[in-house]
Amino acid sequence: MDPLRWYVVQSHPRKETLVRGRIVDLGREVFLPTVAERHPGKRRSAIGPLFPGYLFARLSRAEGDLARVRWTHGVRKVLGDGEGPQPVDDALVETIRTRADRTGRVRLGIGLLRGDRVRILDGPLAGLVGILERPASSPVERVCVLLDVFQRATRVELPVAAICGVRA
Repeated sequence: MDPLRWYVVQSHPRKETLVRGRIVDLGREVFLPTVAERHPGKRRSAIGPLFPGYLFARLSRAEGDLARVRWTHGVRKVLGDGEGPQPVDDALVETIRTRADRTGRVRLGIGLLRGDRVRILDGPLAGLVGILERPASSPVERVCVLLDVFQRATRVELPVAAICGVRA
């Protein structure tokens, strides 16, 4: 018997939720991690996929799941190489799941603590490294980072999605 393995399924644009429902209807487990997104000019954040256009499905090659999913409405393809669809490491999916709540919403700032070194990923300060002064707290989802600018500590407030931890 072929074990169930995690595969990455690519959907057509903005069809992740439709594809999730169709694969669940086939009797298979699906993980669609989501994240809060802030859009310029909007007061409230929206929930969107962590990886737009992609989701994880636990499938069996021996039971014909790959062909059924591939021909499911809304699916572009099941990711793989020249030899066909390839499973991803279970540890990858579990790592993302540990950062998600029961609804699949990932908190990007989880795991970062006050005093951790962080790199700014987005915006005019991208590439700079600073010290996390205040971790994200729900529902604000913003952090304070201290940067060494002009030989003095400067506090900047950023969306949690704009930073990542830096290894020492």
